[in-house]
Amino acid sequence: MAERASYPRRVAAGAAVGGVASLLTGLVDGRWAAAAQEQSPSLVALALGSAGIAWPLTVGLGLALGVATVLLHPSRSPSPEALRAHVGALDAAAQRRWSLSVVFGALGVCVWLWSSAVLGTRLLASSASAAATGAGMALSALLLALVLGVVSLGAARLAAPRAPTLTERPLVAIAVAAAIVIGFFAIVVSQGTTSGSGGPLALFGVLKRQELDLRAPGLLLAVAAAAYALPALLLRVPLAALIALALAPAGLTWRAGGAALEERRVAIALERDAPLAKLLLPRLRKAFDADGDGFASRFGGGDCNDADPAINPGAEDVPDDGIDQDCSGADARPIVIEKPEQEAPKDAKAWVDARLPKDMNVVLITIDTLRYDLGYMGYERPVSPNIDRLAKKSTVFEQAYALASYTSKSLPPMLIGKYTSETHRGWSHFNRFGPQDTFVQERLQKAGIFTMSVQGYWYFFMKGVGFERGFDVIDSSGAPKAIAVESDKTVNSDKITDAALQQLGKPEQVSKPFFMWVHYVDPHAEYVRHEKHDFGRDSRALYDGEVAFTDEHVGRLLDFIEKSQFSDRTAIIITSDHGEAFGEHGMIRHGFEIWEELVRVPFVIHVPGAEPRRIKERRGIIDVVPTILDLYRLPAPSGEGTDFISGTSLLFDVMNPPGHEVKSRIVFVDMSAGPNNGERQAFIENDLKLMASAGRPTALYDLANDPGEKKDLLDDKAKSDPVVERYRAFRRELREVVVKPPR
Repeated sequence: MAERASYPRRVAAGAAVGGVASLLTGLVDGRWAAAAQEQSPSLVALALGSAGIAWPLTVGLGLALGVATVLLHPSRSPSPEALRAHVGALDAAAQRRWSLSVVFGALGVCVWLWSSAVLGTRLLASSASAAATGAGMALSALLLALVLGVVSLGAARLAAPRAPTLTERPLVAIAVAAAIVIGFFAIVVSQGTTSGSGGPLALFGVLKRQELDLRAPGLLLAVAAAAYALPALLLRVPLAALIALALAPAGLTWRAGGAALEERRVAIALERDAPLAKLLLPRLRKAFDADGDGFASRFGGGDCNDADPAINPGAEDVPDDGIDQDCSGADARPIVIEKPEQEAPKDAKAWVDARLPKDMNVVLITIDTLRYDLGYMGYERPVSPNIDRLAKKSTVFEQAYALASYTSKSLPPMLIGKYTSETHRGWSHFNRFGPQDTFVQERLQKAGIFTMSVQGYWYFFMKGVGFERGFDVIDSSGAPKAIAVESDKTVNSDKITDAALQQLGKPEQVSKPFFMWVHYVDPHAEYVRHEKHDFGRDSRALYDGEVAFTDEHVGRLLDFIEKSQFSDRTAIIITSDHGEAFGEHGMIRHGFEIWEELVRVPFVIHVPGAEPRRIKERRGIIDVVPTILDLYRLPAPSGEGTDFISGTSLLFDVMNPPGHEVKSRIVFVDMSAGPNNGERQAFIENDLKLMASAGRPTALYDLANDPGEKKDLLDDKAKSDPVVERYRAFRRELREVVVKPPR
C-alpha cells in the first residue's frame, strides 16, 4: 500500500527525470550542432537553446512514462529488484515461460523489423501519396506485430518444459534478448547498403542514410528508458522537489521562444545541425504560428507580424509601398535584375549560324554524383582521361553549378529549363513532373527530331515520373531489374554504353537529326571497387574508382561518335546533377545542403568547328535547354503561362563570335523543400555567394578569397545588404509554384 500511496510521487519522479533529461539532451544536441559549424556560437548558447526546445517533449515523455509505470506496475515501481521479486514468486515452469517469452520476443522483434523494412523500401519507391504510404506501413506493421507476438508466446509455452534451468533467471533472459536485438542491428546496419539492395538483411543499411538520422530517436529512447527505470530511485525525494526538477527547465523553453533564438547563428545551427532540435523546432514554430503563414514570431521563426499572413520572412516585399512584407527590417527598393545580353555585336547570331553545322545532333551525357574536380581541373588521380580528352577540344565551364544537391530537384528542372521552384514537382523525395512542365525532348520531338534515352536506373524511365515523355526510344536494358530506393552496388556503366552504341548503330535512327540523353549512375553510392581502377579502400578512393570506371565507358561512347559518319554535326554536352562530399563541412555524400562540393559540377560542351576554350565566369546547368534549342536552331518557348524557360543559351560562349564578351552572370541554386530536406537556395554574383532558406539569408561567402566557405560574412552589413537586396529582387521575378507537404 505504501507504493500505491506514492502514485503522485511516482508520476512526478518520471516528469523530473524528463526535466533533467532536457538539460542532458540539450548538451549532447548542442555539441553535435557545434561540431558541424565552421564559426560556431558558444556551446552554452547552443546547449541551453536545445534544452529549451526539448523540454516540452522530454518532460511530457517522462510524465507519460510515470503514468504508464503506475498503470503497468501498480504495486511497485519497476526496478531490477522488483523484477526479481515478481519472477521469483512464480513457479519454475512459469519462470521458464516468462524468460523464453522475452527471448523469443526479441527474435520476433528482429523478424518484425526486417519485414517492416522490406515493405518500407518498396513503398518509398512507389508513387503512392505520403498519407497512403504511412497508413499502409502502419497497418501492416501492426498486423505483423500481433501475429509475431502470438507466435512468440506460443513458442515460449511449447519450449518451456524442455528448457534448461538457466531460463529461470529473468535478468539473464533480458540480457540475452538485448544482445539479440543489439547484435542484429549492429550486423545488418554495418553490412547493409544505403540503397537497401544486396539481399534481405542489407535493407537495414538505409539507416545509415543521412536523411534517416537516428541520433534524435536514440536520445528520446534513452530518455524513455530513464523515465521508466529511474523513478524507483527517487521515491524518497520530496514531491515538491520532484515537481521543481520537472518544471525548472521551462524557463529555458520560454527563453528559446524569445531571446535565445533571436541570435541568428544559434537559430541556424540548431535548425540545421542539431539532430533533436531541428526535428522539434518546426513543430514549435507551427504551434506558435498565429496567422498560419508558415512562420512564427517565436522560436527564431522571424515573423515580424504574426497577425498578418501577408507579412513573413518568405513573403515578397513590394518595393516602395511603405510595408516591410519580408521582415528584413526595411521596405524593398525597386531593383532591376539585368538580363544577360544575347548578342554582341549585333551580327553575332548570323556569324554563329553560318558556322554551326547543319542538321545538328546533340548527345547529352549526364553522370550522376560527379564532382567538378576532374583531371582537366587539376585532380591528381587519373580518374577522367576520356572526359579530359574531350575537354581539350571543347568549351570548359570551370565554375558550373547544378540546381540542387538532390538528383530529383536538379536533373528534371535542368531538362525542363526552369528553376526547381518554378516546376510542378509535387512533394516527394523522387519528384514527379506533370504536363505543365515541358521537357526539352518533348520540344525536340515536336520539331521532328528523333529522340533517344538510354538509362540505367528506374527513376529516369519509369512511367509517370516525367523523364519518359517525349522520347521515341527508351533503352533501359542496362538497368537493374530490382528497384532500389537509392543507387546500389550494381555496376552498369558498361551496359549503358553498350545500349547507347546499339541505338546509335541503327541507321534509321541516326540518318536524320537526333537527340540522345545518356545518364550514368555508377559514381552514386554505393561505391563498388574496380580492380582495373583501384585507388584504395577509403570512400574517396572507391568513389574515384567508380568515376574512372564510368569514364572508361564514356570514352567508348565518345570514340564511337568521333568515328561515326555524323561526328562533324554532333554536339556533345557532359555535366552532372550534383557533386559529392567527403567530410567537407561535416557532410558525407550529398543532399540537404548546397556547399560548393555538393553543387559545383563538370560542364563541357563540344560543338564541331568551335575553337576549344576555358571559361572562368560562373554558369549554371539551367542553361542546358536554351543551348540545346539554339544548337537545333529552334525558337525559344512562347513565354506564356507555363511555356517558358529560365536559362540563357551558352552558344555564344561556345562559338565565340568576334566581339563577344564573356560576362559575369547571376547563378541561382534552387533546392526546393521535400520530405527529407529543407529548402536551400544560393544566389551567386561577383564571387559573393548568399545562402538562404525559406527566404531567410543564412550565410554569405566570398568565393574568390574563401573558396572553402569557412568565413560567414552575413553580419558584415556593408557587404551583405546589397547582395540580400538583389537576391530578393531576383526571387520576385521567379514564377514560383508553391508546393506544400500533404496534410
